Amino acid sequence: MGLLGGGLALLAGPALAQSSAAPAVPLGPNPSECEIQAALFGAAGPGCPPIVMKRPPPPPVAAASSPAPAPAPAPVAVPALPGPPQDPPVAALKAGLRAAFRIGFDFNSARIRPESRAVLDRIGAVMTAPETAKARFRIVGHTDAVGGDAANRALSQRRADAVADYLAERHGVRRDRLDTAGMGAREPLLPKKPKAAENRRVEIVNLGG
Repeated sequence: MGLLGGGLALLAGPALAQSSAAPAVPLGPNPSECEIQAALFGAAGPGCPPIVMKRPPPPPVAAASSPAPAPAPAPVAVPALPGPPQDPPVAALKAGLRAAFRIGFDFNSARIRPESRAVLDRIGAVMTAPETAKARFRIVGHTDAVGGDAANRALSQRRADAVADYLAERHGVRRDRLDTAGMGAREPLLPKKPKAAENRRVEIVNLGG
């Protein structure tokens, strides 16, 4: 039922059950602001060292019965426009990326455990940085497969709301930038281990500006 660990996520689009967002990057228990930026935006912010995120491969696609398409024509070189291109804002980079966070809650509760507040504080700092302050996010709760579906979805929804409230109240993230929903155990991080603790998580997805 995900009673001991946090189950939240940020996913693109309103149809959560049919989410097409990229696979979540599982971050460690104590990620830095630079790692959070790299996971959510595809690039770390100013002053950060180069960071390469190890993203899980997308789920395999079933082979189609139709004949294989003809090979694409060779690319044609296009001369660059004069002058250096203008870099897009960090918040616009890689919209749809999501990261999984280990956020702990009290047993069968939406009360955030004290040791997880430091991670949420770093997330709040990333969300309110000048270069990302217009990005929108969705917070979705995830649990393991212990317990019933209805109870897991309700618990994960309460936890998603608790994280959004924390970010809004403690860091001034506008509530209209944050969506919340509870998925329960319907999108396990480890499908072959539905009761594993890793499935109890918080994910954040960059929905763009």
